[in-house]
Amino acid sequence: MADLRQQLRRIEAAEPPDLWTAIEARAREERPVDANIGSVVAFRKQGSDQRRRVSAGLVAAAVFALMIVVAWRVSRSERIEPLPTATDLPVGWVRCTNSALGYSIGYPGDWHTTDVFDGAPDPTNACKWFSPDPFGPQGNLVSEGWGYPLEVAIRGRFDAELQQVFDPEVARILEQQDLVLDGHRAVQVEYETLVDVIGEPGVHYEYLIELDPDTTMIVHTTATRGIAGVYEENRVVVDRAIGTLRFTSDAPA
Repeated sequence: MADLRQQLRRIEAAEPPDLWTAIEARAREERPVDANIGSVVAFRKQGSDQRRRVSAGLVAAAVFALMIVVAWRVSRSERIEPLPTATDLPVGWVRCTNSALGYSIGYPGDWHTTDVFDGAPDPTNACKWFSPDPFGPQGNLVSEGWGYPLEVAIRGRFDAELQQVFDPEVARILEQQDLVLDGHRAVQVEYETLVDVIGEPGVHYEYLIELDPDTTMIVHTTATRGIAGVYEENRVVVDRAIGTLRFTSDAPA
């Protein structure tokens, strides 16, 4: 971007090109010199200087427009960048670690989490479900789909998960951004489901992260299914949680 700005400043400061010089040179090659006039310059009529200035201005404008297009493309490419991975958690947050799957993630300190699914504790279920409401002894009872304001899921191939989200017969995309998270390809997306076999259609917000060719992590919230809290506030929680996500060196392949 700095190089582009310098080039734009040089273009603004430079003298407009004299297009008539090239025109006259070409004319001398193709048109005999009039002996009575002695120069081909005589075909410049009144107002030629004004036309020259207009032509030069058009050329400068075209170059400037080209630079703007290039700058816009560069700014688009800069959006694909690593997410912030600051060491410190947001104020009042705590960290939850799933050693079985090799990741840790932060969540609000006054929220609750569980590693119990339908009454059965399991280390691989740790740090997947977070809610401002306490979990009972049965833990998570949502066996199919989403059910809490902050959730982490482990799914299949990245491209297959994207294809499902971007299926125009299933969902309408509201927002999308390609990202890189700690070296992993990722997509941030907000979409509205058009059909939902589990609950009512509605808005979902999530990050899809490619852990390896066969594994995708999804960090998610939704406005559907009676989830606790306000959707926009839960959306902010998801963004902050993504900034705290860490992958451990002993993560399973």
